[in-house]
Amino acid sequence: MNIVLHDIYQFIIYIVAFVIIFYFIEKLARKKWNIGKPTRSGAQGVNQIHTWGRRILWTVFFVSVVFAPSGGISVLLIMVIYAFDTYMQWKYDKAAKEYIITFLGLLLFGLFITIVYSFVLLW
Repeated sequence: MNIVLHDIYQFIIYIVAFVIIFYFIEKLARKKWNIGKPTRSGAQGVNQIHTWGRRILWTVFFVSVVFAPSGGISVLLIMVIYAFDTYMQWKYDKAAKEYIITFLGLLLFGLFITIVYSFVLLW
């Protein structure tokens, strides 16, 4: 089997495993902390600042992918976007407790990237 194809299969299995892990972590967290289903879609912010801040950050991310294709900057920007989402949800919508799920997603994404880079699967 081609070594590149083997690496792609391995990476896909790795992504699927992390998605399944996050699914179960999210279910457990929603049950443990009594967090209901989100009332807003993922694209809506808690207020206008959140919505526009997220739009600006995603624009910066896509521009950086095109003009600075190094993986480190892109990963850092995605983590900044998740941290911004977590902060805005915590600051302006504490009652929904959705910030806990977003923060867990940020932690799992950081773990995912750390493991991927440590095993040199992306390079």
